[in-house]
Amino acid sequence: GHGENKRKQWYQRRVRGLFTRCVLYCKEMKLLCFTLVLFGTTWAWGKQKTLKVTVYTEGHSEEAGTTDIISIRVHGASEDVERILGSDFPAGSVKEITYNIDENLGNVYCIDLETDGDDWWWPRTITVQYENKDPVYFYNSFNQKLSTDADDAAPAMWMCTQGTSTCTIEATTSDETDHAKSDNIVLMATIYGAKGPTMTGVFDNQDIDDFENGETNSFQFVGMRNVGNIKCIALRAIAGPDAWLFTTIKVTCGKKTKTFTNKYNAWMTEDSTQGLSYYKLC
Repeated sequence: GHGENKRKQWYQRRVRGLFTRCVLYCKEMKLLCFTLVLFGTTWAWGKQKTLKVTVYTEGHSEEAGTTDIISIRVHGASEDVERILGSDFPAGSVKEITYNIDENLGNVYCIDLETDGDDWWWPRTITVQYENKDPVYFYNSFNQKLSTDADDAAPAMWMCTQGTSTCTIEATTSDETDHAKSDNIVLMATIYGAKGPTMTGVFDNQDIDDFENGETNSFQFVGMRNVGNIKCIALRAIAGPDAWLFTTIKVTCGKKTKTFTNKYNAWMTEDSTQGLSYYKLC
C-alpha cells in the first residue's frame, strides 16, 4: 500500500546516495564501488522500458497475409533490440504487439523484418513507439514483400524513417463518369520539393470507402522528409485491377501547399492497357 511505496522510495534514495558517495571515493574503494554501481544501476535505475509495434498488412490481395514467423530488429540511436513479431498477419489486418525491454533505444530510426518461411507476406506500414515518445512510421514505399522462396520477394527487408515532417494529400475523384471511382487500387506517391523527395505510404483510410465519385479524400503521412517548396508529385499505381480518374491532387507538407490538376484526364491503374501506372505532375 502507501506505506510500502514510501519505504521503497526511502530505499531508492539511500541507494542513490551510496552510489554518489561511491563515485567520489572510487579510487580508494574499488571493490565496494563496483558492487554498488552494479546494484544501483540494475535496481534503482533498471526499470524496463515499453516498446509497442503496430503492423498493418496490405489488404488488396487475399494472399498478402502470412502465418510464417516474422522477426523484427529495431534500430535506435543508443541500442538495438530484436524480437519475434509473430506468425499471424492476415490480409488487411492491424496487429499491436507490446514488449517490455531492458535496452535503452533512444530515438528509433530504422527497422528490419525477416521471415523464416516461404509464405509470401506484404506489410504495408509498421509503427514503433518507444516509451512515451511519438510513434515512428515506417512505410513500405518500395512495395517490398517477404518470403524465402518467391521471385518478387526477399527473406529480409529494411525500412527507415525519412524525417519529422507531416504531409497531407487531398485527392478529388472525378464525377464525369460513373466509372471514375475505384475501390480496388493500391496507390502511393513521391513528393518532390526544393530540398529533395519524400515517399508516402498507401493512399487508404482504414474502414472508409475512398475514391468515390466527386469526393475528396485526405491521406496523412507522418515522418516525411522536409522537402521545402513543393515542385512535383509522382503517383504510382502498384496493384489492383481498378482504374481511377481524379481531377486534382492537393499536397501540403508543413506550411507549404501546392495543387496539381489532372489536365490530361489520365486514368491511374496497374493495367497499362487501361491507363497509367506512373504519372508525374509538376
